[in-house]
Amino acid sequence: MAAMRQVLWDWNGTLLDDLRYAIGVRNRTFPAFGLPGLSSVEAYHRVFTFPVRAYYESAGVTDQNFEAVAHAWMAEYVRGFGGVSLHGDALETLERFKQAGVKQVVLSATKRDMLESQLARFPIRAYFDEVLGLGDIYAGSKEAIGRAYLSGCGVAPEESVMIGDTLHDAEVARAMGTRCILVARGHQSREKLLSAGVPVADSLRETATLLLEGM
Repeated sequence: MAAMRQVLWDWNGTLLDDLRYAIGVRNRTFPAFGLPGLSSVEAYHRVFTFPVRAYYESAGVTDQNFEAVAHAWMAEYVRGFGGVSLHGDALETLERFKQAGVKQVVLSATKRDMLESQLARFPIRAYFDEVLGLGDIYAGSKEAIGRAYLSGCGVAPEESVMIGDTLHDAEVARAMGTRCILVARGHQSREKLLSAGVPVADSLRETATLLLEGM
């Protein structure tokens, strides 16, 4: 197995601890459109998926109101973002990879300028050589930007590892030709993540141990 030289980080749910916040945002915005809220993390885990449009459609969002719902959700998400924190072991894990000489990049389905604004709230931007986000707020696939980045970054896909919290992260890793580890405390359940056929950890601290001890 090739040595690991680069980590591609998902943002929401992986480094950023926004699972319960995202559920609250849904519960504050969806009812205004006659759409249901969710009562628990377990209920959210049963329905959340990528692309986010499919998750919205499962709640009853239609082609006619998709943009309105998406913009309302995003406005509410941004409004209260100041109360969202990183996962408790995020900083130490980023530092551990840095000390090991591993290049770190954010690869997120968040809109790029919004992603930079969110990162700026925390003392972590300097850990990342690149911040890769989408061009809109609709949280589609990040596969294309990941593939484009890897084609010119100077690190081979087999020397890179995607760390995320959803099946989409595993799908993107597979499409890019990288390894993947999923963390089971974000936007999809451990049971769902195990179906991806990649290692599933309980914390960022555990992912660092698995990857660095295997180098």
